[in-house]
Amino acid sequence: MARFIQMAVMLGSSKLSHGSFGFEERPPGAEPVPQMKRELPTRKMCLEAFGRTQYDILIIGGGAVGAGCALDAATRGLKTALVEAEDFGSGTSSKSSKLLHGGLRDLEQAVSHLDLAAFRRVRCSLLERNHIGNMAPHLSQPVPILLPVHNWWEAPLYYMKLKLYHMIAPKGTKTFQYLSADKAVEVFPMLRRPELFGAFVFYEGQHDDARMCLSVALTAARYGADICNHMKVVRLLKNKEGHVNGAEAVDQLTGKKYAIRAKVVVNATGHMSDNVRRMEDVDAQPMCTRSWSSIIVMPRFYCPEDVGVFDPHTTDGRSIFFLPWQGHTLVGTSHEPRDPMDNATQPTESDVQYLLEGVKNFVSPSFDVRRCDVLAVWGGFKPLPVPSDSLQYTKMKNHVINLGPSNMLSIVGGTWSSFRTVAEKTVNAAIRYGGLSPLRANSVTAESCKLDGANGWSPKMYIRLVQDFGMERDVAEHLSNTYGSNAFKVAVAADRSGIAWPIVGKRLHSEFPYIEAEVKQGVRDFACTLEDMVARRLRVAFLNVQVAEAILPQVANLMAKELHWSPDEKKRQIHQTRTFLRTQMGQLTKEDSPHMTIPIKMSANQVRMYATQFKNLDEKGTGYVSISDCCRAMKSLGVKEVPLDLMHNVLRDIDCHAQGKVNLYEFLLLMSAVVHGDMAYLRYARLYLDYKKKQPGYALPSLVPMERAGGAL
Repeated sequence: MARFIQMAVMLGSSKLSHGSFGFEERPPGAEPVPQMKRELPTRKMCLEAFGRTQYDILIIGGGAVGAGCALDAATRGLKTALVEAEDFGSGTSSKSSKLLHGGLRDLEQAVSHLDLAAFRRVRCSLLERNHIGNMAPHLSQPVPILLPVHNWWEAPLYYMKLKLYHMIAPKGTKTFQYLSADKAVEVFPMLRRPELFGAFVFYEGQHDDARMCLSVALTAARYGADICNHMKVVRLLKNKEGHVNGAEAVDQLTGKKYAIRAKVVVNATGHMSDNVRRMEDVDAQPMCTRSWSSIIVMPRFYCPEDVGVFDPHTTDGRSIFFLPWQGHTLVGTSHEPRDPMDNATQPTESDVQYLLEGVKNFVSPSFDVRRCDVLAVWGGFKPLPVPSDSLQYTKMKNHVINLGPSNMLSIVGGTWSSFRTVAEKTVNAAIRYGGLSPLRANSVTAESCKLDGANGWSPKMYIRLVQDFGMERDVAEHLSNTYGSNAFKVAVAADRSGIAWPIVGKRLHSEFPYIEAEVKQGVRDFACTLEDMVARRLRVAFLNVQVAEAILPQVANLMAKELHWSPDEKKRQIHQTRTFLRTQMGQLTKEDSPHMTIPIKMSANQVRMYATQFKNLDEKGTGYVSISDCCRAMKSLGVKEVPLDLMHNVLRDIDCHAQGKVNLYEFLLLMSAVVHGDMAYLRYARLYLDYKKKQPGYALPSLVPMERAGGAL
């Protein structure tokens, strides 16, 4: 029976036509494409405009929805202002799974519970994914996702769901196909073969979320919107009738205050929206709740370069995904191992260990999963509307647009797959409630608008950068897929490399395609701090925190020239960004290490001896020594032939801080196990720590219902 179903599913899926991802051209009869009004203004120009302009609409919050509102309003001809307390996309909008999902989990909800709202969310997400692809083809692309099938009876169920999923999607979207278990393991070698019946491959959209958010905001600025990051709203302004007609904002860089006047104020601050609502009404009831989501970044060998995997029903009861992104692997789960009332906005070691445990349970037992493979970790709060009567009356039941008692509009909810349509609805509400008179009554962002850099871009544009400027291929591809047609501006500004090849493009780090000219471009793109640059203009902080820390002095020197920083300011920026990497990007300090509770089985004299040896090996005072240095140290202590297999097992049990190097504590554990033969003791201590993790009360996951989690992977 199982074999028959497998054959039927393979036959059925193979007969489906294979199309492209289907980013269609502008349909006949669509609104004319509005012309951009100006070159990109500077931050100083926008600040000057705040003091002299009466705006139609002021948007508080520069995340996906806030930037989308600014673009929608500006393209309709409304005088628009946008302020963001930190950097554009610095909140949840830059900490997503990088997927423009169509809502496969929402589809399960729609089918299993006959939920019409969930079905509408799927249809909307699939359509919006297409619109975003039209708007920014250089920033979004399809990514195949492997969906494992563990039991024979799951195959026809998944087939029907994916068939329906494909039927709802716009014309031209790539279809799905079925793979046998053997073929699935070929595609994703780390899968557990005995637990696999087969797999489906379907397609989702993928993008660079921070760059997308920034591009939306910058495009709005070119259409006439005045935008400014690092501008914190401290109070709302009201007229004689008590209606909100603006906001007072403080420039976080200078401390100067600005009174920004507008006919309509929109609160688009995500999970912080209730804080702004209380500026309007101190007794405002909460409209927003939230769920926490963490993602760890691992080396590319954890996932094939061109295909991800999503398993909604793993054997240990959780869902998990592996996604390839910018040469690395993103790993996350839809189960939230954190108390929703916890206000900490940084990932914890418990978050990391919870995800690593999921990885260990998912991949083949023969594969070593280590803490040192975690290159970065980030987390963010998803804003979710509080269940209410107003939410029940909405069609999709995943966002609410609320008119406050003093006429401020607040938007709660929305995902990357729905930000454009949520922004359109919000601007429609602003026009209606504020009596605004736009040049265009309808939004043009769905079919007519292109983000800055999209016009003139093609997937093979990077070849021109290689041929015309003498750039390395990976650098050229990165510039093309990040800046679109504006990549040529970056190439023109690039300095000569000083070697025969490449001719231009000095890399900031050998492992990444980022070049020095991008720092100059980042400053033009409103990067004001070192954190803005390494986290959201270059994405290196989201990919490898150790590399990010290594390039901080170099990037700070380049930014200091552009922004005229004093030596003291440069030091302050480096210090603040190191703190950011440690707290927000999951950089482990020795105090955080999961093995710190293992006692060192040595005498005080032995500890002093090895500590002195460690200090001698660590000539530059980095706090680490390489494994090669450890091997030399062992030989100097009389170990004739270093037992590499034994050392491999010890390093696995220690679960080192980083790949290829150890800190002092790990060095002592390594010497204790290898030189003194205390391997059994170390293994026992490791097992005891693992046992403690499984005890009641240790980071128990608090699950968020699927319909409240946004319908994503």
